[in-house]
Amino acid sequence: MGKLTKQKVTELEKIGEEAMFDKILDGQTVRSIIAEFGCGWRVWQAWIKSVPGRHERYQEALRDSGHAYAARAVDTAQLATPETANLARLQIDTDKWIASKRLAEYDVRQREVSVTVKVEDLHAQAAALIAQEAEMHTIDGNYEDVSDGYDSEGDDDA
Repeated sequence: MGKLTKQKVTELEKIGEEAMFDKILDGQTVRSIIAEFGCGWRVWQAWIKSVPGRHERYQEALRDSGHAYAARAVDTAQLATPETANLARLQIDTDKWIASKRLAEYDVRQREVSVTVKVEDLHAQAAALIAQEAEMHTIDGNYEDVSDGYDSEGDDDA
C-alpha cells in the first residue's frame, strides 16, 4: 500500500466504519461515498480489507441496503405527479432493480418453470400404485376346512 493510499485509509478510519456503513444502509451508493471523501476504489478496498471482519460487515450493509432502495421506490411512486411520471417510473425501476440485487426477497421477476413428463414414467407409477393398493387389500393367512360334512343345501353326504 502506497503512502497516499495509507493516508486516505487513515482519513476513512477517522470517519468511522459505522458512519460509512450507515450511509450505505441509507441508500447512498458506494460510488457517491467514494466521491464525497475524495478517494478511489483502490483506497476504498484497502480500507475495507484493513480490519478483520470489516469485509463481512460491508457485505451485510450492502445486502441490507436493499430495504432502503425498496422504500425509496415506494416513496417515489407515492410522490409522483402526472408531470413527473416518466422520471419517477425510471427512478422506481432503478431502485427496484438495485433492491432486487441486494436482497432476493425484492426480486419480483417471473421465473420460468419447465416440466417434462414421460408417459412411460406415468404408466410405471400407475402400475406401482395399483400393485401397492392390491397388497393393502389382500388378506394373507392360513385357513382350514371347517365343514361339518353337510353341503350348502343342507343335504347329507352319506
